[in-house]
Amino acid sequence: MTAVVFPLMRSVLFPLMLSVPLSSAGTGRAIHDRVDLIELNHFYDDLGRHQYDQVIFYEWSPDYCRFHVIAWCLVEDDQGRMPKREAGSREYVVRWFDRDSKIQREVRSKLYRETWSQVDPERANKKLIDEKYRVSLLRVTDCRLH
Repeated sequence: MTAVVFPLMRSVLFPLMLSVPLSSAGTGRAIHDRVDLIELNHFYDDLGRHQYDQVIFYEWSPDYCRFHVIAWCLVEDDQGRMPKREAGSREYVVRWFDRDSKIQREVRSKLYRETWSQVDPERANKKLIDEKYRVSLLRVTDCRLH
């Protein structure tokens, strides 16, 4: 029996253990993404009343020379979703627990902007590129968890 278990451990479990970085030991699973631009948008209605805050993630399209939305999320009461400048870095980061995937997410970008608008930038971008054609953030099945 031991002769069967050891080759299985060596061929399946050992490579799996090596694929998990040491920095994640004890911290749980997480997905790390990098985008070209993070936008914090404050949306107001036609009467100038604040409606919601959202974080929009973009990638640059060299073919069209513009940014395309790949994902967005409402900030709501989760202040953790607010983009923050990473201390000692030139990057902005957004971290949150993704309830759909049941995993911690982190998205980083070197570019950041904050806007106040009466036109939803994500919906306007949807007119240029339909949501079903968006690249999107990494999904749990798309990446190695770390």
